[in-house]
Amino acid sequence: MSQILSPLKRPVLAFLTDFGSTDSYVSIMKGVVLTIAADTHLVDITHDVPPQHIATGAWHLATCYRYFPAGTIFVCVVDPGVGSPRHPIALRAGDWFFVGPDNGLFTYILAEQSVHEAVILANPTYHLANVSTTFHGRDVFSPVAAHIARGIPLSEFGPPIDTATLHRLDTGLSVRQGAEIAGHIVHTDHFGNLITSIPFSQVPDLFTCAAIRLTLPTQGITITERRPFFAAFSTQDTASPFLYIGSSGYVAVAIQNGNAAQSLNVTYGDSVTLALIEK
Repeated sequence: MSQILSPLKRPVLAFLTDFGSTDSYVSIMKGVVLTIAADTHLVDITHDVPPQHIATGAWHLATCYRYFPAGTIFVCVVDPGVGSPRHPIALRAGDWFFVGPDNGLFTYILAEQSVHEAVILANPTYHLANVSTTFHGRDVFSPVAAHIARGIPLSEFGPPIDTATLHRLDTGLSVRQGAEIAGHIVHTDHFGNLITSIPFSQVPDLFTCAAIRLTLPTQGITITERRPFFAAFSTQDTASPFLYIGSSGYVAVAIQNGNAAQSLNVTYGDSVTLALIEK
């Protein structure tokens, strides 16, 4: 595995898709990989990205990739534009490889990591025969990822692409003006917790203010908390929403033993405002 900065005894290949678990699509992709690179260790990130929801797929990838060993190959398929002129691509960014469509799935990777190499997957030698217009996960992305695991250089898969031209989502993460930060809901997790686009790193003075107030203007909901903030889940009232810093490092809203998304009728993209109150 000549390209990998820290070679692994067994190549690690991680899948992220919107394919769900009902159909055989994911298993087919794994079968393709194992046929080409039988010693590859396969990991499932998630296959429950909402169908065609590229932004959620990008978020899942952003919150997990750093926890994988150097040299991991990520195969990411949330691809509503499959069969269109959008490019299939492979990147070597930071210490990892990323394979998937150029549609914004790699937005956070491009923002957070130096891209050492990026190519269009144009060489049919490394695709399956008779590439379909509906399943590039099987016919293009999986075989290319398997060949990367075998040590094939990215340059073999196709021509380079200027990283400045790669598609990026307008994440609009958050904007701070004085003591107020405007953002939105970027993810609702399995428990119904609401993850905002406001990173803890953007509010370093959070623990010096007297109180914080988070407003959900669409729902007309305001959550105000005074110090100390962000206690353990077990100390919270079971009926009231509260704020905490999620494991991904972003301000979030939860209801102890409840589903905040359902209870508050909040969904992806809804606006939030966090205000720091000095007195």
